[in-house]
Amino acid sequence: MDDDIFGLVGTLLGGFVLFLFMRLLVSEPGRVLRRKFLKLGRLKGQNKSVIFVLAGPPNAVSALPNGKTLCQWQAAGYHIALIFDADNICEGVSHEAIAR
Repeated sequence: MDDDIFGLVGTLLGGFVLFLFMRLLVSEPGRVLRRKFLKLGRLKGQNKSVIFVLAGPPNAVSALPNGKTLCQWQAAGYHIALIFDADNICEGVSHEAIAR
């Protein structure tokens, strides 16, 4: 009987540790990407080329009216979308999502 309890507790603890490890492992790319954008500081007013150099190239670029572009970066657990004007200056964050 005691062996059954210890086996169950061991299995539950092992599963919990594995869950935490996998959660950290899977979400690490998103945390790295978010840190890059935090290091950039205020995004509004920055040049697109500076952001690309420091954060890396976007995963997607979409054309918007009036020569504007929407650039999106995404990694597991983090997504950010920035709008750039026709002169490649960031107008600000269109969308940002952080998974917890």
